[in-house]
Amino acid sequence: MPLSLALLLLSVSCKNPASVSEPFAEAFQLQYPTQEMDLPPSGKRIHFAWSGSPQKRPLLFVHGSPGSWRGWSEFLMNKDFQDRFHVLSVDRPGFGGSDPGVAERSLGAQAENIIRVLDLNKSSKKAILVGHSFGGPVIAKMAMTFPDKVAGLVFVASSVDPDLETTKWFQHPAQWVPFRWLIPTELKVCNEEILELKTELATMLPEWRKIEDFPSVIIQGLDDPLVPPANADFLAARLTPQALVEKQLVSHLNHFVPWLRPELIVNAIHALRTRVEQTESVGGI
Repeated sequence: MPLSLALLLLSVSCKNPASVSEPFAEAFQLQYPTQEMDLPPSGKRIHFAWSGSPQKRPLLFVHGSPGSWRGWSEFLMNKDFQDRFHVLSVDRPGFGGSDPGVAERSLGAQAENIIRVLDLNKSSKKAILVGHSFGGPVIAKMAMTFPDKVAGLVFVASSVDPDLETTKWFQHPAQWVPFRWLIPTELKVCNEEILELKTELATMLPEWRKIEDFPSVIIQGLDDPLVPPANADFLAARLTPQALVEKQLVSHLNHFVPWLRPELIVNAIHALRTRVEQTESVGGI
């Protein structure tokens, strides 16, 4: 197979998001400056955007691989979210402005870095986390590691089942010189972290019991060629019936849910917020 085609397949396998968010990102940046936070003692940095009020519940969006905060711009610009939440979107380690080009293969390290943006929130309320694709296991790891900071989870086309993770033949050669020189930086980072994902997910298996009671929503397109829909079943099996707020398996929908069907995520967040508030009112989570 020609290298050009292999690189194209690598790009697709890395879940490259649609560009439809760009107009929203440009409009957002005209109103709100993005920010960076140093992460001592590691010397690393996290880049992020936010809107709404730090005095309200955090709503944190985590992108897939590759990606950036910009992929969630439409949600950052959502007026209802701005009225109800402290809306945040991060560049995961290695992408955007967060130490670009330096892959972080550990889901635990990603969780520890990203959770720091919640330090800006002044509400004392626990966060709702939304993760798409690779962002799904990241938000799960955040909840497992920092349960006192998380109220609920929205999993969107999330790669979480280690048994469903497969390595494409061209992913290992993409690590070799001179092939690495031909691949865009964000795709190098994407390839490096995805090569490690199966092992990372297997390590997480015993930890799912820690979040089995967290109110959660699962959204999965049934025509997703990148994340097998059976990942939704894996997630549902690790939540108690009371914790599963919604499980949406959507026909004729592929991997790019945030850009093709954003209303599914908007509605899921509102449903989850209602459940979280009900749970908190009776002394749960």
